[in-house]
Amino acid sequence: MPDNRPAVPRQLARDLLVEAGHRCAIPTCRATTLELAHITPWAKTRAHDFDNTIALCPICHTRFDKGEIDRLSMLQYKAELGSGGARARVLSAYRTMQGALDRWGKSIAILARAHVAFAPDFYFIMQARSTCEREAGLTHAAVADLQSAGDDTIELIAHFIYDWFIHWASSTVDMKWPDYSQSREERNSELNILHEALLELHLTVADLLGFGFDELPFWEEPPPSPQPRPLGTAY
Repeated sequence: MPDNRPAVPRQLARDLLVEAGHRCAIPTCRATTLELAHITPWAKTRAHDFDNTIALCPICHTRFDKGEIDRLSMLQYKAELGSGGARARVLSAYRTMQGALDRWGKSIAILARAHVAFAPDFYFIMQARSTCEREAGLTHAAVADLQSAGDDTIELIAHFIYDWFIHWASSTVDMKWPDYSQSREERNSELNILHEALLELHLTVADLLGFGFDELPFWEEPPPSPQPRPLGTAY
């Protein structure tokens, strides 16, 4: 065992194999000869942990070690196994919240444009307001899920971002936004506060997951499809 690494405890190994159905965790592989791989390297964690370990076949394990499969993809494969672990739940909740915020923000912007139209369509305004309220509810649930999955810092930052959107949405519903009495610098300052909070949340999530800044894309990207095995490759 390299670096005097202790063996994976027998019960942990059994739990990981059961989680993966005794097959490689990469869906398009599913080989049955298996090894246990650390998503964040052992050299960094110095621990055998269910959330950070995944069952892979020797070929996929080697490709992962070589960087042909990145760690973010591996964490997503872990999440797709079902139980996923705490780290995978944080990533899933974070991506869900990002999507909810994006949809809510777009609905607020549509409502704002409806209010300032040259010839307002009040039926359209009511529809836009209804959509905005629905997206607000979905975002509230997504934020709560992330706060439950994450740590205290994530909970605080997510709450701040949600409050920022609540203020924006409420001002728009009350027809107080856009506020043309504000200077461009004042409006930019408010947006910069939001951008800084979003970046801080992203960095906090990345750190909790054990990723560097350049390893966790700000927006979700689909994991690369593994290359098919060459013909004649033994399982």
